Amino acid sequence: MSRGRVAALVVGLVLVVVAGALVALALVPRPRAAVPPVPPSSSTSSPASSSPSSTPAEPQSTAPGGTLAPCPRSTGTRLRVLTLNIHFGKTPAGEPGLGRIARELRAWEPDVVVLNEVDRGRGRSGGVAQARELGRLTGMTAAYGPNRRYGGGTSGNAVLSRLPVLGSRNQPLPFRAGTIPRGLLRVTVDLEGQPVDVYATHFEHTSPAARRAQAREVGRTVSRGSRPFVLGGDLNATPRGVALEVLDRFGIIDSWRVVGRGPGFTVPAAAPRKRIDYLLSDDRMVPVRSKVVLSRITDHRGVRTVFDVLPADC
Repeated sequence: MSRGRVAALVVGLVLVVVAGALVALALVPRPRAAVPPVPPSSSTSSPASSSPSSTPAEPQSTAPGGTLAPCPRSTGTRLRVLTLNIHFGKTPAGEPGLGRIARELRAWEPDVVVLNEVDRGRGRSGGVAQARELGRLTGMTAAYGPNRRYGGGTSGNAVLSRLPVLGSRNQPLPFRAGTIPRGLLRVTVDLEGQPVDVYATHFEHTSPAARRAQAREVGRTVSRGSRPFVLGGDLNATPRGVALEVLDRFGIIDSWRVVGRGPGFTVPAAAPRKRIDYLLSDDRMVPVRSKVVLSRITDHRGVRTVFDVLPADC
């Protein structure tokens, strides 16, 4: 056999051996990476939801030290609030009705009442200080905020409270020539040791521009406060009106939109077609239920809302 053929045979044998070695290596099983064991409690849920106590159903607030502590809304102190435009204590037919309004207020069992169109010392209402008289007839403390003067008398807003009253303040709101002076009455009440601000107001009925300016001033005022608050009254604006849009920008919550049922119409009382009477609040006053109540005396229906007032540390 020639030397060339011998060399070719040797090269062929070497290639066969190398190919066989490569095949053998490919058939050797590779070691698998170790997989860490899965804790039984995290097989179907995230660590944050592995136990009921770690996922409170309600929003949380930051407690001292930076930890998150639950702030359960169901444990807030209840506050029953009513707003009603009393039409100067007269029936739609113009008859005296202050005593009957007092009986309605007692029947609705509010803790605090916001009242609009309240007279003091005016001839049309017999010269009576209506807020004080309603306070006497209901057994509640009365605070009055006069806004418009008529000779020796005034008209304005009032708040009645069965809770202790810590203080009150009345401030004028912007108004334009030819419109009625309006105001914002703040009454601070003691709700089982927690101060709560109750605001009463009544916006202009003839001028959208005046209502906008009044809503802006009210929004600035109530948002500067440090206490939980409820704002009530006849705003002379529908839910889609500019006044409600302005208040919404300040984070003021319409309780009816949260828990009310139906359109919530309040005027005219006999056959209501519009909603212009409101109870609004900040987010520390959580609406529980709200309803429109029929007054058989005045020309408005009232709005009654029950709130959970969250603890001061929430």
